[in-house]
Amino acid sequence: MLYFLSDFAPGGCLINEMQAKSDAQLLREYAGRKSEPAFGEVVHRHADLVYSAALRQIGSPDLAGEIAQRVFIDLARKARSLAGSLHEDASLAGWLYRATRYAALNLLREERRRQARERQVMQDLHFTSESSPDWDSVSPLLDEALSALNDQDRDALLLRFFKNQDFRAVGAALGVSDDTAQKRVARSLEKLRAALEGRGVTTTTAALSAALASQAVQAAPVGLAAAWISASLAGATAGGGAALTLIKLMSMTKLQLGLGAIIVAGLAATLAIQHQNDRKVSGENQALRQQLAGLAADNESLSKRLVQIPAAPAMANDQFRELLRLRGEVGRLRQQTNLIGKLAEENRQIRANMETTKAQSVETSKFAEHRQHIINAAKEIGTAFRIYANDNNDQFPTNLTEIHNELAGQTNFFGDVPLTSFEMVNVGKASDRYPQAVAAREITARRSPLGGWERVYLKCDGSVDTAYAPDGNFDDWEVANFANSFPTPNP
Repeated sequence: MLYFLSDFAPGGCLINEMQAKSDAQLLREYAGRKSEPAFGEVVHRHADLVYSAALRQIGSPDLAGEIAQRVFIDLARKARSLAGSLHEDASLAGWLYRATRYAALNLLREERRRQARERQVMQDLHFTSESSPDWDSVSPLLDEALSALNDQDRDALLLRFFKNQDFRAVGAALGVSDDTAQKRVARSLEKLRAALEGRGVTTTTAALSAALASQAVQAAPVGLAAAWISASLAGATAGGGAALTLIKLMSMTKLQLGLGAIIVAGLAATLAIQHQNDRKVSGENQALRQQLAGLAADNESLSKRLVQIPAAPAMANDQFRELLRLRGEVGRLRQQTNLIGKLAEENRQIRANMETTKAQSVETSKFAEHRQHIINAAKEIGTAFRIYANDNNDQFPTNLTEIHNELAGQTNFFGDVPLTSFEMVNVGKASDRYPQAVAAREITARRSPLGGWERVYLKCDGSVDTAYAPDGNFDDWEVANFANSFPTPNP
């Protein structure tokens, strides 16, 4: 919920007027006239009560804030029906406390279910009676098989088995729910098993999971980390690799909150390294030109000395030795001259590569920033869908124009993302009853500077998935996600 200072009259008159009204009066104003100042006054009055109650029951400041947000969203959705049942001077403290209690219990219940599902999956995977494959036969082929997977499947396995993260952490890193993360890990593990089988290693997904969990990661020897840090810092100015490393890190990370700051900082670091390398290459080129000029002068001097040696039928031993020495010196000078030309060409290629890297870094930063704007816009649309569904028997709208009021007339989102960038899917089927169903998607896929295509999908529960397709064809992704979103009808 957004509050604008422009809604308040000069001198604080509107603020004083809001503070003088009861909770019931404020809620009726919001329900009847969509008065954001009235709803904002209710939130300010009871924010401490709701947050404190949530914190006592959950014990986590982050989750307490999430519960408070849920409670006030629920209040906004039910404002119309609730306002009609309150007397003129009624307070909302009791209702908000009960709502906070229910929200906290629901969150705890969801957490227990999630942990139970995760424990069951791990028991199925790790305590199966099937025998584990011989690690000596898997290990030589593991990285080759992992490289054959696409980025999403490989990232899911790396986070789950190589970083030992639970499904909630995997989902957060990939930008999906923990249930979706669990399904993605299972599918990726099956693809890895098939890739190994194609290379002559026969096993099951459960046995492979047990082998990965126990053998995939080995602790680095003590003290090596400190040595790596020192060596990395010492070699930081020796080449342009830092810019390429930054690009790889940006492509692997699902940037959520604070993405803009990371992009700006990374780009600044890249430009600083670029400037430093430019100065270094320029200095090396200048030194090479000076050395080449000196060698050319020496070569000319030696040639003149050879010409000045008088021709004679027979040459004295000392003259003959001097001639041989001069000829050897000329040969060495020619080799050095050729080497300088080669070094100059290498420097030219290095400068060209650094210019390409700089352009790629800027383009990648812009692409990642635009992606985050689209994700944020999709989340705002998802919130509008759920508010609309609350007022319409849990049914979502059939077109985007029906959520005009829920979006407060907004047709463009932050980052110049228009509402017309999205289209609704599963019309007439998507609702609150199917939280994992896709309700809307980005109309046009975007080509990444690093290769492949991306498209943003909005689910009924308000979560957002970013799908990746190497060739721009998202049919397989949509079939897998659309078909599994609705229960199979009884025959």
